[in-house]
Amino acid sequence: MRSTGYNFTNIPPIPDCNALVDVVLSKTNRKTPTEVHHQFKITRIRKFYMRKVKFTQTTINEKLSEIVDGFPKLDDIHPFYAD
Repeated sequence: MRSTGYNFTNIPPIPDCNALVDVVLSKTNRKTPTEVHHQFKITRIRKFYMRKVKFTQTTINEKLSEIVDGFPKLDDIHPFYAD
């Protein structure tokens, strides 16, 4: 059975772009290695940075998914709120 309404106060606040970038980059720095030495081969340095890029991509995807999932589904909203 469909619910009769949706409480719009349950929508979490959306961070601004600077806050989102700060959170993602902070998490990336905490969860991935941070040192590259000049004696490393270029392939190792490339792997190092690709790991950081992929981790950042995954983290941004998670954060944006949380934001989108926080909004109500159209089927859950009462027709009264159609406008």
